[in-house]
Amino acid sequence: MPPRLFSLTMAFCLALSSTPTSRAFTTPSTSWALLEATAAPSRIVSIQAHRDDNNCQLILCDSRRQFLQATAAITVTSWTEKALAADSVADAETEVPMKTFVDNAKPSLFSIDIPKRFFAIRRSSKGDLPDEKTGKGRRGGTIFTAGDMSKAEVIAVERFPTRALLEDEGIDASGDLSTFSAIGEPVAVANLLLRRREKDKPGTQNIAVLVGDSVDLSPDGRTLTFSLKQQINVEKPELLMETMGVSELYRTTVAKATLTSNDGQLLVVFASALDQDFSGPDGVALNKSVNSFTAIDQSAGN
Repeated sequence: MPPRLFSLTMAFCLALSSTPTSRAFTTPSTSWALLEATAAPSRIVSIQAHRDDNNCQLILCDSRRQFLQATAAITVTSWTEKALAADSVADAETEVPMKTFVDNAKPSLFSIDIPKRFFAIRRSSKGDLPDEKTGKGRRGGTIFTAGDMSKAEVIAVERFPTRALLEDEGIDASGDLSTFSAIGEPVAVANLLLRRREKDKPGTQNIAVLVGDSVDLSPDGRTLTFSLKQQINVEKPELLMETMGVSELYRTTVAKATLTSNDGQLLVVFASALDQDFSGPDGVALNKSVNSFTAIDQSAGN
């Protein structure tokens, strides 16, 4: 018997033989206890100690099944904890770091959280800014752009008069325009915003389509959110299949329009990415950007 196992068995035997008894609790004449130890790296041995009133007998026997049963729960628990820990680390590693951009123009019009890796451009020259009355400029109604050109991910903020949104479509712009509820049905308003955006876009790309069930109006009627889907023209689908594993490309855009600046102007943020990127952590980050977008109240001046 290996010295380590022998010492363990002797200690166990002595412990059993020296255990005091009393009339209040009397150990049965025959009792069994089980200890499990490793006699050698390749062999699992259990020590069964039999104790009667006068002696202690040790019996060695193989007990692979007993050992596996005893450790199964521990093994499963340990594996589960490690798997959960790995998932937590993976989530932390894939989460896109964000930064806050606060409009530094005079007046300051908005704030938004954007991915740290994004470039950010706030239009400031007079020719680049949209006209206060028409909402039109060299770059349409865009006053801010951020993005990652290597992945074709873009965030844009547009600003234009609420009245102009309606008049450009031949719609009467009189009356209360302080809420989207007063302007019209949420889906109809979202389509108006989409059409205005498409007019300002250069090129001959396919027109984006409103995702109908994505339209949502806030309880106060002053914030409207929606999403768009657009198919991207592909000249060589077979090459795209070889390089990216898909033959078609689609872009998803999430948007939020708000009337909370209280100056007769409508602010809209659009955040978009190709579907294969939008379906991952980048899509989560773009949704965070849209949700964080806040128009600064201009009624009191700033």
